[in-house]
Amino acid sequence: MRNLLTLFVVACSLAFSQAQTYPLVTVSQINTNIDRANCNDTSVALGDTVRIRVHVVTDGGLSEVASGSVQGGNRPFIYMIDTSANGAATPDQGIEVMGVYEDASSNLQPVPGFTALFQGDKVEVTGIVEQFSGNTQFTTLDVNSVTLLASGDLPASAFTPAVVPLGDLNDNQRVNNVQQGEQWQNSFVELQNVTVVQVTPFSGNRVSFDVQDANGNLINVSDRFLAQRTPSHTIVNPNSPSTSGTGSFVPPSVGTFYTSLKGIIRHSANGCTGGTGRGYEINPFDSTHYEVGASAPNINNVINIPLQPTSSDPVTITATITDADGTIDTADIYYSTDPTLPSSQFTKAAMSFVGNDNYEFVVPAQPNGTLVRYYIKAVDNDNSAVVLPVSPANATNPFFNHYTVRDGGLKIFDIQYSGNGTGESALEGQTVTVQGVVTAARRDCDLEYVYIQDPTDSLYSGIALIPNQDLGDLYRDQWVEVTGTVQETFGVTYLNVTNVDGLPLSQTIMPTAVNPSDANLDLEPYEGMLISFEDPANGQIEVSTADLGFGEYGVAVVGSSDESRVLAGRQDGTRATSSLYVSLVADTSYNTQNGAMQVPPVATQQGMTMDAIQGVLWFSFGNYKLLPRNNFDIVNLSVALDTNNCNVPTNVSLAEVEEAQVAVYPNPAQNVLNISVEGTAKVEAQLYNLNGSLVKSFAKAGSGQLNVSDLPAGMYLLKVNAASLNINRTYKVMVTQ
Repeated sequence: MRNLLTLFVVACSLAFSQAQTYPLVTVSQINTNIDRANCNDTSVALGDTVRIRVHVVTDGGLSEVASGSVQGGNRPFIYMIDTSANGAATPDQGIEVMGVYEDASSNLQPVPGFTALFQGDKVEVTGIVEQFSGNTQFTTLDVNSVTLLASGDLPASAFTPAVVPLGDLNDNQRVNNVQQGEQWQNSFVELQNVTVVQVTPFSGNRVSFDVQDANGNLINVSDRFLAQRTPSHTIVNPNSPSTSGTGSFVPPSVGTFYTSLKGIIRHSANGCTGGTGRGYEINPFDSTHYEVGASAPNINNVINIPLQPTSSDPVTITATITDADGTIDTADIYYSTDPTLPSSQFTKAAMSFVGNDNYEFVVPAQPNGTLVRYYIKAVDNDNSAVVLPVSPANATNPFFNHYTVRDGGLKIFDIQYSGNGTGESALEGQTVTVQGVVTAARRDCDLEYVYIQDPTDSLYSGIALIPNQDLGDLYRDQWVEVTGTVQETFGVTYLNVTNVDGLPLSQTIMPTAVNPSDANLDLEPYEGMLISFEDPANGQIEVSTADLGFGEYGVAVVGSSDESRVLAGRQDGTRATSSLYVSLVADTSYNTQNGAMQVPPVATQQGMTMDAIQGVLWFSFGNYKLLPRNNFDIVNLSVALDTNNCNVPTNVSLAEVEEAQVAVYPNPAQNVLNISVEGTAKVEAQLYNLNGSLVKSFAKAGSGQLNVSDLPAGMYLLKVNAASLNINRTYKVMVTQ
């Protein structure tokens, strides 16, 4: 039964509301955006104090948002709809109302009686139009901001969700589709025929999960309401309908198929709107909002043993396969050792049942360097099937997992290469050890973030390192061996480093040329690599868009309409990890914002030309972007840049300055390997194989060559000594045939 005293408080004691002081507007007026077509979803009414008349969609007792900054620990939210809609979800009519206000002591207080409102109540609310993480939010003005106009004005049957295609909200990376999705922000919607592809426990006792439609579009199913709180959750809303003080939600399994999934759409901004969120997300607020179809099998705990196989190791691929409403009829693996074969033509083999819902298949030992790709398909007694990794229903070639046979240990390629459709590493969460050359360092006149790259691979060969204190000692061109955990963060693959060893080897990585105006180029293989945006016809590139927002600008081949992004001059720890030693920036205000620039800023202007711009390729907010390291990475810009603060192009350590006295090229080498030092100093060079045997040598003044055309392909160690120049160095060189 409703608490009549509480209703009296809402309807009567708030009669002295300031409602008549502020203009009465519609919800659709608040939801009018500045320029939705160009990805500016900011409300035109942002910051305004106005009144709205709305119907309650979600009971006040259903939201579960704990907050230490609000007295009582509960930050109450109710989702409402403009009275003109009569309860039916229609575009731009939904609004999120946060029922808190700031008292005379600047403390946040919940509005009395706010969480006692019920679906169907008609209310007038006075509040301020705000935005939080991309979501429009209406915050109550004061203790007298809510007036109950009519209790139970609409029946529950009036509140019908809008059926919305998932692709109108997000793409297959959960990047928000603002033009189509923004109209459903804070509205009650229904998604149909979606499959659970990932379940994510967090904060100890909470859970969210991702669902995917037949076209691969993704959305996160979030837990703003009691409906998705597990039994281990303790209720924070004092008006919660839970009699036990806990939740009762049982998380689904990967592969669960929902014929219908209903809830409130919120915006967790990413992509072109900025932010680090999940795109549009759906929040069910009732247990009936999850309508499960015939349960498909669930495949999880897929792993290959050993994780890092050598050419002498057979590999056991294991999986746990269950069915919630029946039995497993078949469990098959589809695999190939041929890297050119499309996944639709993989070899099919039955997996063996080994007990306790576990299945396995043994791949025979393969030669060193073999890429083994595979996916698993399970069918239950209802003929419901599921494939892992999950692929779009209309995909010609299914996505796949993989491993590579390595006698010499894992490579960066094995971490970065992905065939699972998400761009995420197949080794996510695993602890690995790899070697690479530092292409960006935590030094003055550099990016101040560490990237390493394997020079023996042309794609999928670079990776970002999450720093520990030892990374500060590294310098560009240094070979290192790092151990860390593979981590995916907002679409970027990182190594969270636990140990780093600097090797006594140096090598200069030359940037890989990339056409910034190739609209069909997949940039994912270049993530973390040192690349160079340049014209493949040896012409120039230009600044094509001077300011793309958030410190980014566009560059393109001169005259082209397709461009790529560059980010420079910002370091704010969340959305920008660029260099402060690059002068060319989208806005000179960044001279002192988001990190103090260390070189004089030069504002981009459309039409500025250059031969090339180099840097490390990074991904954020739905876009790849180049991170130049210093002004030397901008080659022959039509405007002069200050290079006095960095008197050598890399200027990262004395060791590297000394290294500039030696040239070893080409690397990899096929016919001859050239070694030269400055001047006419005597230089001695010895080439060793990895068994320590001397295979080539010379001693000459100034420079010399080693003929490597008769050597087996592989890695070698080159020792270079020039005593008069105090040079005694070792290089890793690759011989190819």
